[in-house]
Amino acid sequence: MREINANPIRAVERSITVLEAFTMNKGKLSLDEVVSFTNIPRSTVYRILCTLEINGMLEFDEEDQRYRPGLKLVEIGVFLSSSLDIYQEAEDVLLKLQTDTEQTVVMALGDEKDIIYVFIKENNEGLKFSSVVGQRRPYTYGVLGYTLLAFEDKEKMERILREEISKRTPYTVTDRNEMKHRFENIRIRGLFTETDETTVGVTGVGAPVFDRKKKPAAAIGIVGPSIQLKDTNLIKAENLLFQAAEEISNRMGYKGNFFVNKSVKKDN
Repeated sequence: MREINANPIRAVERSITVLEAFTMNKGKLSLDEVVSFTNIPRSTVYRILCTLEINGMLEFDEEDQRYRPGLKLVEIGVFLSSSLDIYQEAEDVLLKLQTDTEQTVVMALGDEKDIIYVFIKENNEGLKFSSVVGQRRPYTYGVLGYTLLAFEDKEKMERILREEISKRTPYTVTDRNEMKHRFENIRIRGLFTETDETTVGVTGVGAPVFDRKKKPAAAIGIVGPSIQLKDTNLIKAENLLFQAAEEISNRMGYKGNFFVNKSVKKDN
């Protein structure tokens, strides 16, 4: 763990201690049992439990007057578990990809509403990526969201496309029909490349990663200055990204042909 020169927030530490009580015990605890485990004043524990309940982290059973982990906490646990899996399988591949391309390499997972960045590796000098690990972005932001959404079910795709789409640059595509055509192209080609749509002067390339159930587990991408990612350099980056996505997918248990047809003209 890295050395952190910052004072922890006491209220957050206490909330974590309260949540840990449920991992160390049977999963259902009364107020007094949580107080006994944490040694935190009863009134403070009660406020923390109420806050966690309001936010879906805990549920309260009125019949036996005990708390148990809520659906939100379970959802986070499942997400972190899958995130850890994909991260472990992908990390060395992504680090090599960053070395080979000398551009920023990123990976994101998707949930019901957004994508979440779980890996970012930049060059020490040059372009700095505008997002950080753990940050959420809309599906319609950058190459990774589009890459993931292309392989989601129709209902989710339609729901996302009904939301407002920010015009981040003069080149940002906001027409829904054009987006649907783009998704079709991504599903055939297995790659998505865009220039100037998220940030003027920046090009991104995205590719999907699949798990053993042939579901999209993540999207990986290369982001860099457009002046560097063009012509033969762009083709090289696309090929390296495609190979990396295939390797990670195989490690995740994916079996089958991995986009044998890459000749479809890309969207720009």
